[in-house]
Amino acid sequence: MNIELKNFGLDGLYAKTSGRLDLDSAVEYGVTIKTAVEDAQEEIKELVLDFSEITFISSFGLKVVLELYKEMQARQGSLKLKDIPEQLKNSFKMVGFDKFLDLD
Repeated sequence: MNIELKNFGLDGLYAKTSGRLDLDSAVEYGVTIKTAVEDAQEEIKELVLDFSEITFISSFGLKVVLELYKEMQARQGSLKLKDIPEQLKNSFKMVGFDKFLDLD
């Protein structure tokens, strides 16, 4: 799994990856992003996850997204999901993530 991370503005982090977020890859995805947030020189207040090239998300992948959301809430920041394919957007809505996440 290749995860592209870019800082933007003074306190933003953009993360993009492709493929599947399943049991095997979701752990690496979550750890990589959480480490980048914790190790940033400036405190990250806005985290954007680009889902445009994600083809599948398992329940474990959803759990990782929820953990990242909680991490950003603890930092009094925000999490935004960007360019979610329709079939994945339905998964987020089915579990109620649309109630508290910005699903672009």
